[in-house]
Amino acid sequence: MSTELDKLLIRDISRLYEDSDDHNVQIQVGHGSNVRVFKAHSVILRARSSYFRAALSSNWAKKDGDYMILHQPNISPIVFEIILKYLYTGKISMDDMNIRVNYTCLLAAADELAIIELIDHIQEHVIKNDAALLKRKLVEFLTTTARHEACSKLHKYCEGVICDDPIKFFSLEEFYYLDKSILINILKKELFNIKEIEVWDYLIKWGKAQHPKFPSDMSNWKPSDFSTLKETIQDCIPHIRFFNISGLDYYNKVRPYKKILPKELRDDMEQFYITNQIPSRSIVLPPREKGGIDSKIINPTYAAIFASWIDKKEEPYQFHYIPYKFELLIRGSRHGLNDYREFLKRCSNKGPTLVVIKVRGSNRLLGGYNPVKWCASGGYLSSNDSFIFSFDNNNHMTKPILSRVKTPDRAIFNVEDEYLGFGSDLEWFAGICEQSDYQQKIYNGIEFIMEDYEVFQVVKL
Repeated sequence: MSTELDKLLIRDISRLYEDSDDHNVQIQVGHGSNVRVFKAHSVILRARSSYFRAALSSNWAKKDGDYMILHQPNISPIVFEIILKYLYTGKISMDDMNIRVNYTCLLAAADELAIIELIDHIQEHVIKNDAALLKRKLVEFLTTTARHEACSKLHKYCEGVICDDPIKFFSLEEFYYLDKSILINILKKELFNIKEIEVWDYLIKWGKAQHPKFPSDMSNWKPSDFSTLKETIQDCIPHIRFFNISGLDYYNKVRPYKKILPKELRDDMEQFYITNQIPSRSIVLPPREKGGIDSKIINPTYAAIFASWIDKKEEPYQFHYIPYKFELLIRGSRHGLNDYREFLKRCSNKGPTLVVIKVRGSNRLLGGYNPVKWCASGGYLSSNDSFIFSFDNNNHMTKPILSRVKTPDRAIFNVEDEYLGFGSDLEWFAGICEQSDYQQKIYNGIEFIMEDYEVFQVVKL
Protein backbone atom coordinates (compact mmCIF):
# COMPACT_ATOMS: atom_id res chain seq x y z
CA MET A 1 0.00 0.00 0.00
CA SER A 2 2.83 2.40 0.86
CA THR A 3 4.31 1.95 -2.64
CA GLU A 4 1.03 3.04 -4.23
CA LEU A 5 0.91 6.10 -1.96
CA ASP A 6 4.47 6.97 -2.91
CA LYS A 7 3.49 6.89 -6.56
CA LEU A 8 0.56 9.21 -5.89
CA LEU A 9 2.84 11.63 -4.06
CA ILE A 10 5.32 11.69 -6.94
CA ARG A 11 2.46 12.14 -9.41
CA ASP A 12 1.07 15.13 -7.51
CA ILE A 13 4.47 16.81 -7.13
CA SER A 14 5.13 16.23 -10.83
CA ARG A 15 1.99 18.24 -11.63
CA LEU A 16 3.71 21.30 -10.18
CA TYR A 17 6.15 21.12 -13.09
CA GLU A 18 3.43 20.98 -15.74
CA ASP A 19 0.78 23.25 -14.27
CA SER A 20 1.34 25.71 -11.42
CA ASP A 21 0.85 29.42 -10.82
CA ASP A 22 2.59 29.87 -7.47
CA HIS A 23 6.26 29.84 -8.52
CA ASN A 24 8.57 31.98 -6.44
CA VAL A 25 11.89 31.53 -8.31
CA GLN A 26 12.97 32.82 -11.71
CA ILE A 27 16.13 31.32 -13.22
CA GLN A 28 17.78 33.01 -16.19
CA VAL A 29 19.59 30.26 -18.07
CA GLY A 30 22.12 30.53 -20.91
CA HIS A 31 24.03 33.45 -22.35
CA GLY A 32 24.13 35.69 -25.40
CA SER A 33 21.15 35.18 -27.68
CA ASN A 34 20.41 31.73 -26.24
CA VAL A 35 18.71 32.73 -22.99
CA ARG A 36 15.50 31.48 -21.42
CA VAL A 37 13.81 32.25 -18.10
CA PHE A 38 12.46 29.29 -16.11
CA LYS A 39 10.03 29.50 -13.20
CA ALA A 40 10.23 27.09 -10.28
CA HIS A 41 9.36 26.51 -6.63
CA SER A 42 12.09 27.12 -4.09
CA VAL A 43 10.85 24.30 -1.86
CA ILE A 44 11.34 21.76 -4.69
CA LEU A 45 14.75 23.09 -5.71
CA ARG A 46 16.04 23.16 -2.12
CA ALA A 47 14.81 19.66 -1.40
CA ARG A 48 16.46 18.22 -4.52
CA SER A 49 19.81 20.02 -4.72
CA SER A 50 22.37 21.18 -2.16
CA TYR A 51 23.43 23.83 -4.68
CA PHE A 52 19.96 25.35 -4.71
CA ARG A 53 19.75 25.13 -0.92
CA ALA A 54 22.72 27.48 -0.79
CA ALA A 55 21.77 29.59 -3.82
CA LEU A 56 18.26 30.27 -2.51
CA SER A 57 19.38 31.21 0.97
CA SER A 58 18.76 34.73 2.17
CA ASN A 59 22.50 35.44 2.03
CA TRP A 60 22.79 34.67 -1.67
CA ALA A 61 19.54 35.01 -3.61
CA LYS A 62 18.48 38.36 -5.04
CA LYS A 63 14.80 39.28 -5.04
CA ASP A 64 12.64 41.08 -7.54
CA GLY A 65 9.23 41.54 -6.02
CA ASP A 66 7.86 38.12 -5.06
CA TYR A 67 10.53 36.24 -7.01
CA MET A 68 14.00 35.09 -6.07
CA ILE A 69 16.29 35.60 -9.07
CA LEU A 70 19.08 33.22 -10.13
CA HIS A 71 21.41 33.19 -13.13
CA GLN A 72 22.92 30.05 -14.71
CA PRO A 73 24.94 31.32 -17.71
CA ASN A 74 27.05 28.13 -18.01
CA ILE A 75 24.08 25.85 -18.73
CA SER A 76 22.11 25.81 -21.98
CA PRO A 77 18.30 26.16 -21.79
CA ILE A 78 17.70 22.75 -23.40
CA VAL A 79 19.91 21.03 -20.79
CA PHE A 80 18.42 22.96 -17.87
CA GLU A 81 14.90 22.04 -18.99
CA ILE A 82 15.84 18.35 -18.81
CA ILE A 83 17.32 18.79 -15.35
CA LEU A 84 14.43 20.86 -14.03
CA LYS A 85 11.94 18.24 -15.17
CA TYR A 86 14.03 15.58 -13.44
CA LEU A 87 14.05 17.58 -10.19
CA TYR A 88 10.26 17.72 -10.21
CA THR A 89 9.43 14.25 -11.49
CA GLY A 90 12.41 12.06 -10.62
CA LYS A 91 12.31 10.78 -14.21
CA ILE A 92 14.71 11.07 -17.12
CA SER A 93 14.34 9.16 -20.40
CA MET A 94 17.85 8.14 -21.37
CA ASP A 95 16.68 6.98 -24.80
CA ASP A 96 15.49 10.49 -25.70
CA MET A 97 17.71 11.89 -28.48
CA ASN A 98 17.88 15.30 -26.78
CA ILE A 99 19.45 13.57 -23.80
CA ARG A 100 21.81 11.31 -25.78
CA VAL A 101 23.28 14.23 -27.75
CA ASN A 102 23.71 16.20 -24.53
CA TYR A 103 25.26 13.60 -22.21
CA THR A 104 28.40 15.63 -21.54
CA CYS A 105 26.49 18.90 -21.06
CA LEU A 106 24.13 17.14 -18.66
CA LEU A 107 27.06 15.77 -16.67
CA ALA A 108 28.66 19.20 -16.44
CA ALA A 109 25.38 20.88 -15.48
CA ALA A 110 24.49 18.21 -12.91
CA ASP A 111 27.92 18.66 -11.35
CA GLU A 112 27.48 22.44 -11.21
CA LEU A 113 24.08 21.99 -9.59
CA ALA A 114 25.37 19.24 -7.23
CA ILE A 115 22.88 16.59 -8.37
CA ILE A 116 25.17 13.65 -7.69
CA GLU A 117 22.63 10.85 -8.15
CA LEU A 118 21.91 12.10 -11.69
CA ILE A 119 25.63 12.09 -12.51
CA ASP A 120 25.93 8.52 -11.26
CA HIS A 121 22.86 7.45 -13.25
CA ILE A 122 24.16 8.96 -16.50
CA GLN A 123 27.61 7.41 -16.03
CA GLU A 124 26.17 3.95 -15.42
CA HIS A 125 23.81 4.24 -18.39
CA VAL A 126 26.49 5.36 -20.85
CA ILE A 127 28.91 2.61 -19.82
CA LYS A 128 26.31 -0.17 -19.90
CA ASN A 129 24.03 0.94 -22.73
CA ASP A 130 25.66 3.60 -24.90
CA ALA A 131 29.36 2.78 -25.04
CA ALA A 132 29.32 2.92 -28.84
CA LEU A 133 28.28 6.59 -28.76
CA LEU A 134 30.97 7.33 -26.16
CA LYS A 135 33.63 5.84 -28.44
CA ARG A 136 32.44 8.00 -31.34
CA LYS A 137 32.65 11.12 -29.14
CA LEU A 138 35.58 9.95 -27.04
CA VAL A 139 37.49 13.24 -26.85
CA GLU A 140 34.33 15.10 -25.81
CA PHE A 141 33.61 12.62 -23.02
CA LEU A 142 37.26 12.49 -21.96
CA THR A 143 37.52 16.29 -21.74
CA THR A 144 34.26 16.76 -19.83
CA THR A 145 34.89 14.00 -17.32
CA ALA A 146 38.46 15.22 -16.70
CA ARG A 147 37.06 18.59 -15.61
CA HIS A 148 34.51 17.16 -13.18
CA GLU A 149 35.70 14.97 -10.32
CA ALA A 150 32.22 13.54 -9.79
CA CYS A 151 32.53 11.93 -13.26
CA SER A 152 35.61 9.90 -12.30
CA LYS A 153 33.99 6.54 -13.09
CA LEU A 154 33.24 7.54 -16.68
CA HIS A 155 36.64 9.19 -17.01
CA LYS A 156 38.36 5.96 -15.98
CA TYR A 157 36.26 4.12 -18.56
CA CYS A 158 37.36 6.60 -21.27
CA GLU A 159 40.99 6.05 -20.35
CA GLY A 160 40.44 2.30 -20.61
CA VAL A 161 39.04 2.70 -24.13
CA ILE A 162 42.15 4.68 -25.09
CA CYS A 163 44.56 2.15 -23.60
CA ASP A 164 42.79 -0.70 -25.40
CA ASP A 165 43.20 0.96 -28.81
CA PRO A 166 45.46 4.03 -28.57
CA ILE A 167 46.12 4.29 -32.30
CA LYS A 168 42.41 4.67 -32.97
CA PHE A 169 42.27 7.45 -30.36
CA PHE A 170 45.38 9.26 -31.60
CA SER A 171 44.01 9.09 -35.15
CA LEU A 172 40.85 11.01 -34.24
CA GLU A 173 40.69 14.50 -35.71
CA GLU A 174 39.52 15.76 -32.30
CA PHE A 175 42.73 14.47 -30.69
CA TYR A 176 44.58 17.55 -31.94
CA TYR A 177 42.28 19.81 -29.90
CA LEU A 178 42.94 17.91 -26.68
CA ASP A 179 43.99 19.96 -23.66
CA LYS A 180 47.65 19.49 -22.77
CA SER A 181 46.94 18.46 -19.17
CA ILE A 182 44.70 15.63 -20.38
CA LEU A 183 47.29 14.55 -22.95
CA ILE A 184 49.95 14.36 -20.24
CA ASN A 185 47.73 12.10 -18.12
CA ILE A 186 47.35 9.78 -21.10
CA LEU A 187 51.10 9.73 -21.77
CA LYS A 188 51.64 8.62 -18.16
CA LYS A 189 49.68 5.40 -18.70
CA GLU A 190 51.61 2.17 -18.23
CA LEU A 191 49.22 -0.12 -20.10
CA PHE A 192 49.39 0.95 -23.74
CA ASN A 193 49.12 -1.29 -26.80
CA ILE A 194 51.33 0.88 -28.98
CA LYS A 195 55.00 1.21 -29.88
CA GLU A 196 56.80 4.06 -28.10
CA ILE A 197 57.93 5.61 -31.37
CA GLU A 198 54.27 5.90 -32.37
CA VAL A 199 53.54 7.74 -29.11
CA TRP A 200 56.33 10.15 -30.04
CA ASP A 201 54.99 10.57 -33.59
CA TYR A 202 51.52 11.48 -32.33
CA LEU A 203 52.93 13.87 -29.74
CA ILE A 204 54.83 15.72 -32.48
CA LYS A 205 51.67 15.83 -34.62
CA TRP A 206 49.71 17.22 -31.68
CA GLY A 207 52.38 19.86 -31.03
CA LYS A 208 52.44 20.95 -34.68
CA ALA A 209 48.63 21.10 -34.76
CA GLN A 210 48.72 23.76 -32.04
CA HIS A 211 50.63 25.98 -34.51
CA PRO A 212 49.07 25.48 -37.97
CA LYS A 213 51.27 28.18 -39.50
CA PHE A 214 54.41 26.05 -39.15
CA PRO A 215 55.90 25.28 -42.62
CA SER A 216 55.02 21.74 -43.67
CA ASP A 217 58.63 21.18 -44.79
CA MET A 218 60.90 21.15 -41.74
CA SER A 219 63.85 22.33 -43.84
CA ASN A 220 62.07 25.68 -43.96
CA TRP A 221 61.67 25.95 -40.18
CA LYS A 222 63.24 28.92 -38.42
CA PRO A 223 64.92 28.61 -35.01
CA SER A 224 61.85 30.30 -33.54
CA ASP A 225 59.64 27.47 -34.87
CA PHE A 226 61.68 24.87 -32.99
CA SER A 227 61.57 27.06 -29.88
CA THR A 228 57.80 27.33 -30.13
CA LEU A 229 57.34 23.57 -30.54
CA LYS A 230 59.73 22.96 -27.63
CA GLU A 231 57.71 25.25 -25.38
CA THR A 232 54.47 23.57 -26.48
CA ILE A 233 55.44 19.99 -25.67
CA GLN A 234 58.18 20.36 -23.04
CA ASP A 235 55.85 19.21 -20.24
CA CYS A 236 55.10 16.05 -22.24
CA ILE A 237 58.72 15.08 -22.92
CA PRO A 238 59.37 13.46 -19.48
CA HIS A 239 56.60 10.93 -20.19
CA ILE A 240 58.07 9.61 -23.46
CA ARG A 241 60.08 6.41 -22.94
CA PHE A 242 62.90 7.32 -25.30
CA PHE A 243 65.14 4.44 -24.22
CA ASN A 244 62.52 1.96 -25.47
CA ILE A 245 62.83 3.34 -29.02
CA SER A 246 65.06 1.50 -31.50
CA GLY A 247 68.21 3.11 -32.83
CA LEU A 248 66.78 3.27 -36.36
CA ASP A 249 63.58 4.98 -35.19
CA TYR A 250 65.60 7.36 -33.04
CA TYR A 251 67.73 8.35 -36.02
CA ASN A 252 64.83 8.79 -38.44
CA LYS A 253 62.09 10.19 -36.20
CA VAL A 254 63.52 11.62 -32.96
CA ARG A 255 66.90 13.03 -34.02
CA PRO A 256 65.36 15.52 -36.52
CA TYR A 257 63.69 17.17 -33.50
CA LYS A 258 66.74 17.10 -31.22
CA LYS A 259 66.60 20.91 -30.86
CA ILE A 260 63.39 20.62 -28.81
CA LEU A 261 64.86 18.09 -26.36
CA PRO A 262 66.80 18.98 -23.19
CA LYS A 263 70.57 18.83 -23.79
CA GLU A 264 71.15 16.26 -21.05
CA LEU A 265 68.55 13.95 -22.57
CA ARG A 266 70.10 14.35 -26.05
CA ASP A 267 73.54 13.45 -24.73
CA ASP A 268 72.22 10.45 -22.81
CA MET A 269 70.35 9.13 -25.85
CA GLU A 270 73.43 9.43 -28.06
CA GLN A 271 75.46 7.58 -25.41
CA PHE A 272 72.78 4.89 -25.19
CA TYR A 273 72.57 4.28 -28.93
CA ILE A 274 76.35 4.25 -29.35
CA THR A 275 77.38 2.22 -26.28
CA ASN A 276 74.10 0.38 -25.52
CA GLN A 277 74.55 1.38 -21.87
CA ILE A 278 71.70 2.79 -19.80
CA PRO A 279 72.57 6.37 -18.74
CA SER A 280 72.70 7.28 -15.07
CA ARG A 281 71.57 10.90 -15.37
CA SER A 282 68.24 10.68 -17.23
CA ILE A 283 65.23 8.98 -15.70
CA VAL A 284 64.73 5.76 -17.66
CA LEU A 285 61.09 4.73 -17.58
CA PRO A 286 60.27 1.01 -17.95
CA PRO A 287 58.56 -0.24 -21.12
CA ARG A 288 54.82 0.17 -21.26
CA GLU A 289 52.88 -3.01 -20.68
CA LYS A 290 51.25 -4.30 -23.86
CA GLY A 291 48.27 -5.92 -22.20
CA GLY A 292 47.79 -9.17 -20.36
CA ILE A 293 47.52 -11.65 -23.24
CA ASP A 294 50.37 -13.71 -24.66
CA SER A 295 49.57 -13.78 -28.37
CA LYS A 296 51.20 -13.28 -31.74
CA ILE A 297 47.81 -13.10 -33.46
CA ILE A 298 45.41 -11.02 -31.35
CA ASN A 299 45.63 -8.01 -29.05
CA PRO A 300 43.61 -7.12 -25.92
CA THR A 301 40.88 -5.51 -28.01
CA TYR A 302 40.06 -8.92 -29.50
CA ALA A 303 40.15 -10.52 -26.05
CA ALA A 304 37.59 -7.99 -24.83
CA ILE A 305 35.30 -8.81 -27.76
CA PHE A 306 35.63 -12.56 -27.14
CA ALA A 307 34.80 -12.06 -23.45
CA SER A 308 31.67 -10.11 -24.35
CA TRP A 309 30.58 -12.90 -26.71
CA ILE A 310 31.16 -15.50 -24.01
CA ASP A 311 28.90 -13.49 -21.68
CA LYS A 312 26.48 -12.69 -24.54
CA LYS A 313 26.88 -8.93 -24.11
CA GLU A 314 26.07 -6.63 -27.02
CA GLU A 315 28.85 -4.13 -26.25
CA PRO A 316 32.43 -5.38 -25.77
CA TYR A 317 34.13 -5.19 -22.43
CA GLN A 318 37.18 -3.04 -21.94
CA PHE A 319 40.20 -5.29 -21.61
CA HIS A 320 40.89 -3.96 -18.11
CA TYR A 321 37.45 -5.06 -16.91
CA ILE A 322 36.90 -8.42 -18.58
CA PRO A 323 36.04 -11.19 -16.09
CA TYR A 324 38.35 -13.74 -17.74
CA LYS A 325 42.03 -14.49 -18.12
CA PHE A 326 43.23 -15.94 -21.44
CA GLU A 327 46.17 -18.27 -20.78
CA LEU A 328 48.09 -19.55 -23.80
CA LEU A 329 48.14 -23.36 -24.02
CA ILE A 330 49.65 -23.87 -27.47
CA ARG A 331 50.96 -21.85 -30.41
CA GLY A 332 51.24 -23.68 -33.72
CA SER A 333 54.39 -21.92 -34.89
CA ARG A 334 56.09 -22.90 -31.62
CA HIS A 335 54.68 -26.33 -30.84
CA GLY A 336 53.82 -27.75 -34.28
CA LEU A 337 51.47 -26.20 -36.78
CA ASN A 338 49.71 -29.32 -38.04
CA ASP A 339 50.28 -31.62 -35.07
CA TYR A 340 46.83 -32.40 -33.68
CA ARG A 341 48.38 -34.89 -31.23
CA GLU A 342 50.41 -32.08 -29.63
CA PHE A 343 47.22 -30.03 -29.47
CA LEU A 344 45.41 -32.85 -27.61
CA LYS A 345 48.39 -33.32 -25.30
CA ARG A 346 48.44 -29.63 -24.30
CA CYS A 347 44.74 -28.77 -24.44
CA SER A 348 42.79 -31.85 -23.31
CA ASN A 349 40.69 -31.53 -20.14
CA LYS A 350 41.56 -27.85 -19.67
CA GLY A 351 37.94 -26.71 -19.52
CA PRO A 352 36.73 -23.77 -21.64
CA THR A 353 39.13 -22.77 -24.43
CA LEU A 354 39.34 -20.26 -27.26
CA VAL A 355 40.91 -21.19 -30.60
CA VAL A 356 42.25 -18.42 -32.90
CA ILE A 357 43.55 -19.23 -36.40
CA LYS A 358 45.48 -16.99 -38.79
CA VAL A 359 44.70 -17.88 -42.42
CA ARG A 360 47.73 -17.88 -44.71
CA GLY A 361 47.84 -15.27 -47.45
CA SER A 362 45.09 -13.07 -46.00
CA ASN A 363 44.13 -10.83 -43.11
CA ARG A 364 41.46 -13.34 -42.08
CA LEU A 365 41.20 -14.72 -38.55
CA LEU A 366 38.96 -17.71 -37.83
CA GLY A 367 38.25 -19.39 -34.52
CA GLY A 368 35.82 -20.66 -31.96
CA TYR A 369 34.96 -20.95 -28.28
CA ASN A 370 34.60 -24.36 -26.64
CA PRO A 371 32.86 -23.89 -23.27
CA VAL A 372 33.20 -27.59 -22.36
CA LYS A 373 36.58 -29.23 -23.04
CA TRP A 374 38.72 -31.06 -25.60
CA CYS A 375 39.18 -34.71 -24.72
CA ALA A 376 39.34 -36.95 -27.85
CA SER A 377 36.23 -38.81 -26.68
CA GLY A 378 35.52 -40.13 -30.15
CA GLY A 379 32.30 -38.22 -30.67
CA TYR A 380 30.37 -35.02 -30.19
CA LEU A 381 30.08 -32.93 -27.01
CA SER A 382 26.92 -30.91 -26.49
CA SER A 383 26.86 -27.17 -25.69
CA ASN A 384 24.41 -24.30 -26.02
CA ASP A 385 27.13 -21.67 -25.51
CA SER A 386 29.81 -22.48 -28.10
CA PHE A 387 30.41 -20.16 -31.06
CA ILE A 388 32.71 -19.68 -34.03
CA PHE A 389 33.84 -16.40 -35.54
CA SER A 390 35.70 -14.62 -38.30
CA PHE A 391 37.61 -11.31 -38.38
CA ASP A 392 39.23 -9.29 -41.11
CA ASN A 393 42.39 -8.63 -39.12
CA ASN A 394 43.43 -5.08 -39.95
CA ASN A 395 43.90 -1.92 -37.90
CA HIS A 396 40.23 -1.02 -38.12
CA MET A 397 38.91 -4.53 -37.42
CA THR A 398 35.96 -4.50 -39.78
CA LYS A 399 32.74 -5.93 -38.39
CA PRO A 400 33.34 -9.52 -37.29
CA ILE A 401 31.10 -12.47 -38.00
CA LEU A 402 29.80 -14.23 -34.89
CA SER A 403 28.08 -17.57 -35.44
CA ARG A 404 26.50 -19.28 -32.42
CA VAL A 405 25.71 -22.99 -32.33
CA LYS A 406 22.39 -24.06 -33.85
CA THR A 407 22.77 -27.83 -33.28
CA PRO A 408 23.88 -28.03 -29.64
CA ASP A 409 24.31 -31.82 -29.71
CA ARG A 410 26.99 -31.42 -32.41
CA ALA A 411 28.71 -28.34 -30.98
CA ILE A 412 32.17 -29.87 -30.39
CA PHE A 413 33.63 -32.74 -32.42
CA ASN A 414 36.10 -34.50 -30.11
CA VAL A 415 38.05 -37.06 -32.15
CA GLU A 416 41.68 -38.09 -32.20
CA ASP A 417 42.42 -37.02 -35.76
CA GLU A 418 42.66 -33.88 -37.91
CA TYR A 419 38.87 -33.58 -38.19
CA LEU A 420 38.39 -32.48 -34.58
CA GLY A 421 36.81 -29.05 -34.30
CA PHE A 422 33.60 -27.10 -33.94
CA GLY A 423 30.84 -29.39 -35.22
CA SER A 424 31.33 -29.88 -38.93
CA ASP A 425 31.89 -26.14 -39.44
CA LEU A 426 35.51 -25.49 -38.46
CA GLU A 427 38.10 -28.29 -38.59
CA TRP A 428 41.31 -26.28 -38.55
CA PHE A 429 43.84 -29.13 -38.77
CA ALA A 430 41.99 -30.40 -41.85
CA GLY A 431 41.76 -26.82 -43.20
CA ILE A 432 37.98 -27.00 -43.66
CA CYS A 433 35.40 -24.33 -42.88
CA GLU A 434 31.81 -24.71 -44.06
CA GLN A 435 28.43 -23.88 -42.51
CA SER A 436 26.57 -26.80 -40.95
CA ASP A 437 26.05 -26.93 -37.17
CA TYR A 438 26.42 -23.19 -36.48
CA GLN A 439 24.07 -20.38 -37.49
CA GLN A 440 26.15 -18.49 -40.04
CA LYS A 441 28.86 -19.10 -42.61
CA ILE A 442 32.06 -17.45 -41.40
CA TYR A 443 34.39 -18.02 -44.38
CA ASN A 444 33.82 -17.39 -48.07
CA GLY A 445 35.64 -20.51 -49.17
CA ILE A 446 35.62 -24.07 -47.84
CA GLU A 447 39.31 -24.91 -47.61
CA PHE A 448 42.09 -22.82 -46.08
CA ILE A 449 45.70 -23.16 -44.96
CA MET A 450 46.80 -22.11 -41.49
CA GLU A 451 49.64 -19.65 -41.09
CA ASP A 452 49.48 -20.03 -37.31
CA TYR A 453 47.03 -20.85 -34.54
CA GLU A 454 46.76 -20.32 -30.79
CA VAL A 455 44.59 -21.90 -28.12
CA PHE A 456 43.84 -20.14 -24.84
CA GLN A 457 42.42 -21.57 -21.64
CA VAL A 458 39.57 -19.26 -20.59
CA VAL A 459 39.76 -18.81 -16.81
CA LYS A 460 36.92 -17.09 -14.95
CA LEU A 461 38.24 -14.44 -12.56
